[in-house]
Amino acid sequence: WARVATGFVGGKGPNAIFSLGRTFTWIGGDGGYVYFSADVTSGVTAQSAGSATVQNLNAIHGSDEDNLVAVGDANAVLVTSNGGATWAAVVGPNVAVNLTSVFMHSKFTWFVGDASGNLWYTIDGGVTWNAKAFSGSGAGIVSDIKFATNTVGYMAHATATPAGRVFRTVDGGATWY
Repeated sequence: WARVATGFVGGKGPNAIFSLGRTFTWIGGDGGYVYFSADVTSGVTAQSAGSATVQNLNAIHGSDEDNLVAVGDANAVLVTSNGGATWAAVVGPNVAVNLTSVFMHSKFTWFVGDASGNLWYTIDGGVTWNAKAFSGSGAGIVSDIKFATNTVGYMAHATATPAGRVFRTVDGGATWY
């Protein structure tokens, strides 16, 4: 491991990372900063310098090198359809709640977890949001969401106790076990 600090703005450090191979890496940071690197060993450049939101970004994911979404504190959602040349704010699913995880299936279909233990999805790029119930939803925190295929996915959830749990879906997120 080698420390990479070039390009990060003081007080706007990294919180989450998403990479598409060795040449496309995006990092969500404090204060609404999104960083990009085509070669992480050479440092990063700021794509979004807190102009779309000043909230801390907690998770970032993309479906390809053009379409990405980042989520963060106080219901912050940022989206890009041009690889990060421009980032725009979208109204998130749960007002004033910290968003903690995100998985982007496609430009329009995303799953988002929050610090209140809720799982949300959109099929229209964040225009409308729907809650997806699962055993224990509405309490604890949804820490991470990953899909291995279009139908098989996993969700890390901690109950309010807290007790850690992993849920699985085999139907694209329609049901979680």
